[in-house]
Amino acid sequence: MTDSLKADLRKAATHPRMRPWLTVAAELPATLAAHTLWGDSPVAAVGMTIAAGVLTATTWWAGEGTKAPRRLHATLSTAAGTSYLLIGTVTNPLDPALLSTLVIGGAVAAGGWNVRQALRVNPEPGKDGQQGAVETGVLVKALGNAKAALRGAPKVEPNKVTAALQLAGGEITQDELGNRIKHIAGELGTSPTSVRFVPDPDRADRVTMVIVPEDQLKKTVVWPGPGNLGGSITDFIPIGIYEDGEVAGLYFPADEASKRNATHYLAAGMNGSGKSVGITEAVTEVLTKVDVIVWAVDPSKGMQTFAPLLPYLDWAEMTLSGGEAMIDALTLVITARADALGRAGFKNWTREAFAQLGMPYMIVWIEEAAKFFREGTEMEGLVMEARSAGISVIISLQRPSSTSMPTDVREQLGGVLCFGVKGSTTADMALPDDVRDAGARPEAWENRRPGYAYLVAPGIDEERYAMPLRTYYIDDEEIEAALAIAPRPSADPVTAQAAGEAYANRTRYDADTTLTSTDTQPTAQETIVMTKEETAEAEKALLAQQVDREIEAALGADPDDDGFTPDVDADQEIRPAEQVWSFGQPTARPAGEKSTEEATEELLRMLEEYREQDLELVGPKHFQPYGKGSRIGRSRAWVSKKLGELVDEGIHLAETDKGGEYRLLYPEMATT
Repeated sequence: MTDSLKADLRKAATHPRMRPWLTVAAELPATLAAHTLWGDSPVAAVGMTIAAGVLTATTWWAGEGTKAPRRLHATLSTAAGTSYLLIGTVTNPLDPALLSTLVIGGAVAAGGWNVRQALRVNPEPGKDGQQGAVETGVLVKALGNAKAALRGAPKVEPNKVTAALQLAGGEITQDELGNRIKHIAGELGTSPTSVRFVPDPDRADRVTMVIVPEDQLKKTVVWPGPGNLGGSITDFIPIGIYEDGEVAGLYFPADEASKRNATHYLAAGMNGSGKSVGITEAVTEVLTKVDVIVWAVDPSKGMQTFAPLLPYLDWAEMTLSGGEAMIDALTLVITARADALGRAGFKNWTREAFAQLGMPYMIVWIEEAAKFFREGTEMEGLVMEARSAGISVIISLQRPSSTSMPTDVREQLGGVLCFGVKGSTTADMALPDDVRDAGARPEAWENRRPGYAYLVAPGIDEERYAMPLRTYYIDDEEIEAALAIAPRPSADPVTAQAAGEAYANRTRYDADTTLTSTDTQPTAQETIVMTKEETAEAEKALLAQQVDREIEAALGADPDDDGFTPDVDADQEIRPAEQVWSFGQPTARPAGEKSTEEATEELLRMLEEYREQDLELVGPKHFQPYGKGSRIGRSRAWVSKKLGELVDEGIHLAETDKGGEYRLLYPEMATT
């Protein structure tokens, strides 16, 4: 017990806050001793006066480089202490007036230093731009001594600490802070994703550090329902919750009032990161608006992704050939829509354009886009020209590397929704450098935190770019319930006509049958209510029909011109043959279809025309449209394959570094 008391007293006596009080207490015995020795000596009085002046001047000199208030406080304290010692020496230190002065004045002086220590913060840079003395260094282990200092008392909120930092000039930059986040998190004892930095746009040597110790996104947040049922696509589209509880969302069309551009989006994330679910929620919100239609393609998980959305998508494809047909049609759609908007005096799509022309905004959602890029499908023109025509494209893939996605396409995607990725290299590809420097670390999640993402997009506060969010959880029943009462806009005549036969014959739902193929202009669809068993059968039928279309596209012909499928009774007897087949004799081609030789000759004829136009590069897009009735009369798949064969021959075409694009050669005819 005694030892503990002694230890406590020793600790209290050595505490920094006790030093001013011990100094005041030492004044009395020091003054008594000096009075006893030199109280009657004039020489000693003169010497003590000079010593007091020198010590006071030394304090002022030693304070150079500190802030002016601190320098003045120290100098006045020194002057007061030495003056009391001098007066007490030449008079009586036990005089009541002198003792009262010591007690009252000493308490004020000691208490003043305690207050200064309690409120002590790092100094602001001087007006001359020079850094003052750093009083409290931070992150010494992670950054090195005195490379960063607090510019004020940290702001402490529930589960959030905000600290304004002053960086030592020439010692460390904002970029280096981002590269040291793992070390900083280790020193602070938090997760790397809980630390981020918000740069000061006006000062490169200032930054705000934000720390969120506890992950508030662990709890799944269920989709609360449409943000504005029956509203406009110009509305804010909510997609989830930020870590501070604010709603996260994005915009698609342009907005002249806020100077916001129309936006394409890159959605990146590894398998299992929740990317498809997150985009599905966003598209569901879009489909609750009155002035937008959605085209979507997913050649990998089509039914798994689109099942609850199918009756509400204006065009959905689940095969490569179907997706290529949609992308090819978009080239013509963009031109037609842009012309119509331009003639009406609109530079961009607006709500007024919809009211005047009846032209809804378009969202084109391309899942597993890497498959199309590997096949040489060209999307550069699509993303470069679509925005002004009132079209936003969502390109979704797992890894936006140069081998999976052309850099020209990547540069046109103004928005990014980055889910968990595999490794920092992929994260660097998906997110801008400044967002990475600010602390965005999607590689820390990988696929262990489905739905976690970073959002970078026009119209979003830049300070939130590096703030994690989590997309809402939404299931098929919620989607169907919301969209069943949502508006059902259809494509305008300009868009439908420009999209051509591929659009007119698209696979779709309508009121009477689950799946139909229609060659009429699009009409408003009715709501479908089906049981789970009916839905399963519909999914099987849709998948079968999509496979048939894939086969037809590969063959380059429609095996059934009239589209009629007769009802067949499996139990009836087989009727006698009405036609005798003669094997070995060539079968007649359907009317209007070119032979392989005729199609090849027409393709070579078109190449010669392009030579006359001095064209250097050609690709499948230069031979549109495809299919029956076109100039070549074959599918895109046939054209792509034939161009590849011509490249192998090395006479008419040569390879380039860009997939799906070839250099046009000029063969010289042999002379005799």
